[in-house]
Amino acid sequence: MPTVVDSVSVLATIGRAMPGRRRLLAACGAVVAAAGPVLAQPAGGQAIHGGMSVVQSGQNLLVTTTNGPGTKHSAIDWQSFSVPVGSTTHFNQPTATSTSINRVAGPDPSAIFGTLSSNGRLVLVNPAGIAVGAGAVVDTAAFTASTLRMAQADALAGSLRFGDGTGAGLLRVDGQVLARAGDVVMIAPRIETGAQAVLVSESGAAMLAAGRKVELTGPGLDGIRFHVQAPTDQVLHLGTLRGDAVGIFAGTLRHSGLLQVHAQHDATGRVVLRARGDAAQAEVRNAVAAFSRQWAAEQAAGTSARDDITVTQFQCRP
Repeated sequence: MPTVVDSVSVLATIGRAMPGRRRLLAACGAVVAAAGPVLAQPAGGQAIHGGMSVVQSGQNLLVTTTNGPGTKHSAIDWQSFSVPVGSTTHFNQPTATSTSINRVAGPDPSAIFGTLSSNGRLVLVNPAGIAVGAGAVVDTAAFTASTLRMAQADALAGSLRFGDGTGAGLLRVDGQVLARAGDVVMIAPRIETGAQAVLVSESGAAMLAAGRKVELTGPGLDGIRFHVQAPTDQVLHLGTLRGDAVGIFAGTLRHSGLLQVHAQHDATGRVVLRARGDAAQAEVRNAVAAFSRQWAAEQAAGTSARDDITVTQFQCRP
């Protein structure tokens, strides 16, 4: 039987008194920041695979998970999932290679403004939108955030498939996201990172993936699959991405941030910027930029329709 936990009450639901406010939260990180203090920590949790328990002590919330029989993951459905300023939500998992899949069923975006941490891998899915605010810290073994939906069957199976063709909210990062033993992956039709955002994978890839249907089949850049993309899928990257490999994928890509690659674990040390398919991409291997020949030829002839790719700065460290 699934365990139902509802020990954390919602202090105030965004949009209850102002229906339009929730839409603003999904569209503007500044509005989310203003509303951050009225949000409660994750509430209304129900384990649909494996088990979970919740203990709250002041502003600290401890979620202890157990993996499903014969698997390395748990899956939890929440009514709301936010981390207010000054609070900590920690997921204690059986091992560092365990994964906790967290789907939000309620109508409100996830506003992460405190500290969200885990000794294992964490997946957060909220179609209403996800914001990691300025001053917030996400510290896990690996972290995937998606505003594309995940089907219950995939959550039960531990399959990281996202997107069912319906609408999805904004995913914005202005704080710090750290993965200590795996990838950092942001998935949404629209992704923004602010100038102060820092997304770091200490031993994996850091990726921003804008699409409508996306699947993670394995680690790193080679493990991401786009089943549906559209020209309106967009990434605005102003912050810092750092990892053994870095990738930004979108229909429309705007990059004026910093990309840092340390090839200690991934010998290729790749940086890939890709917009509108393989015909327009930029790749850096060990500080040598390599553009696809078709894109380079179009640029030389002045006929390229792919000027939305802008590379301003790379740092590749041995």
